[in-house]
Amino acid sequence: TCSLLPEENEAQIAGFLASHESFRQLPVEEIWPAAVGGRCPTRGPNLHLTPASHGTDGFFAAIFERG
Repeated sequence: TCSLLPEENEAQIAGFLASHESFRQLPVEEIWPAAVGGRCPTRGPNLHLTPASHGTDGFFAAIFERG
């Protein structure tokens, strides 16, 4: 998303995972090196880019895998 609001991101993840038990969240920082190359610019399970920290628009991403 282009939002950094928890209700538009983490809350949506929690709701999705609660109603879709066949999915699990994969940590972005573990996937990043193989998918993009180099070190992930953020820490934690989700990608959070901000104007203040990364010189970008606000950006959020999460990765899911169906098990």
